[in-house]
Amino acid sequence: MWWRQFTKEVMAIRGELLLIAGALAAWTLFLLSRAGMWATEVIMAIYWLPTGFLPLWALWTSVQLYRQEWRENTSYLLLSLPVRAWKITSAKLAVILAGLLGFSLLALAGGVLLAARTGLLSEILGELRRMNAFALVPRDWVMKMALLGYGSAIGSFLVVGLVAQFAYVFSRLFSRLRGLVMVWTWLLVFWAMGRVSQLGGWLLAWLPDFHVRVLADISGGVPQFETVRVDSGPIVATALCVIGVYALLNFLLERAVEV
Repeated sequence: MWWRQFTKEVMAIRGELLLIAGALAAWTLFLLSRAGMWATEVIMAIYWLPTGFLPLWALWTSVQLYRQEWRENTSYLLLSLPVRAWKITSAKLAVILAGLLGFSLLALAGGVLLAARTGLLSEILGELRRMNAFALVPRDWVMKMALLGYGSAIGSFLVVGLVAQFAYVFSRLFSRLRGLVMVWTWLLVFWAMGRVSQLGGWLLAWLPDFHVRVLADISGGVPQFETVRVDSGPIVATALCVIGVYALLNFLLERAVEV
């Protein structure tokens, strides 16, 4: 049932997904044709500008997935069947996650192609070889840091989508001014997350800190690593808050909203 729900959600926005993927591909091809005509710095700078739409896409599509349920009156049918709300909400979030991963990886592949075409990639690799960085810096550390940064960004965008879904479902409790309720709910949830994070730093100060190794410098051919301590309290509190928002979303969708 979950997989069928997931494929249903994908098919519902397949035109949007293909349009965005095609636009990214066309943008990449256009800038590839400008290589050697425009400055490398200009090409690489403007190439990454459209990627700023990712959090906006997550927000917009999260709302549209639920609007479609009410527009086609399918939410009532789904919830009248032996289907738990978490299967519906998790399928919708999985679609957002898949889109974020797909678009970001497509953009990354295009960036590598542009860097190779403009010669920037060879310059970067040459400089790294000159510094002997490949031998000095452990590859596993590079991979861990890259995955940490990438995962944090994708996770943040996914939270934007989750809060948008919660705000839309909550707005269905009201018969008037639903748009205004949705916007204010979205803003207030993020404000509450900020406050919970601050409070968690105090209440959960007893939790062990996270330790992250960062590359401080390469001097004399020797990499200098430093261990940075990160307070785990605010992070854990924020994670618990996100879980709470998701649980409340399921409750509202399954019990509180007349669909």
